[in-house]
Amino acid sequence: MNHPENEDEYGEPREAPHPIEEEQLALADEDERLPWLESEDDYEDNRGVDMRIVGLAVVGLLVVAALLVGGWWLARDDGESGDVVADGSTIEAPATPYKQRPDDPGGSEVAGTGDTAYEVAEGQSRRGRIAESDDGTPRPSIDREQAGAASASGGEDEGEDQPAPANAVYVQIGAYTSRADADSAWGEAVRRYEVLSGKSHRVAQGTVNGATVYRLQAITGDRASGEATCRAIRDNGGDCYLRN
Repeated sequence: MNHPENEDEYGEPREAPHPIEEEQLALADEDERLPWLESEDDYEDNRGVDMRIVGLAVVGLLVVAALLVGGWWLARDDGESGDVVADGSTIEAPATPYKQRPDDPGGSEVAGTGDTAYEVAEGQSRRGRIAESDDGTPRPSIDREQAGAASASGGEDEGEDQPAPANAVYVQIGAYTSRADADSAWGEAVRRYEVLSGKSHRVAQGTVNGATVYRLQAITGDRASGEATCRAIRDNGGDCYLRN
């Protein structure tokens, strides 16, 4: 059943809408659109934050956190293994000596251990001496004169066993406390040093610092021969020096 536009369903006249109410209804219709009347494009625009962006942000935060943790771990290891920084504290000294000679040091005893070489410590050079033979022959001493030794002892009193040439030069190869030891050492020296074979020798007695010494000396014809003889002895590990 159709009704006139100016009447309602009960046949009563309709009221004309107020102009202001019509304007408000029109604005309401434009601003408040019903969701089921919106298009699919409009719905996608208002869907919200893209989940891909959220995922990337989470991954980035995890990477940053891993880097921070790794840096802290490396810094901690470097601090533990690095040099110890002095903090100014003192270490209490032990009550007992920190160095003690062991009762049994072990090992083999090296010849000359504990000997004191004063002249070497003062920068002087000392050559080797003839070693003691296996038959018990005493080891000779070259008995080098030091500054002031002769004057302090009142000089030396040397006695020659046999006449020597006027230009003779003596090659001293040892000094002993007795004449017998000096004579015995000559035979040992001839066997050890070939250059002494065929040469004459003498045992010269002298006094040094109040002590009597017997110097064993090979006799050479001149200084050149004496230097050659002494050089040959030194080349074979011995010691000697020239006396006029």
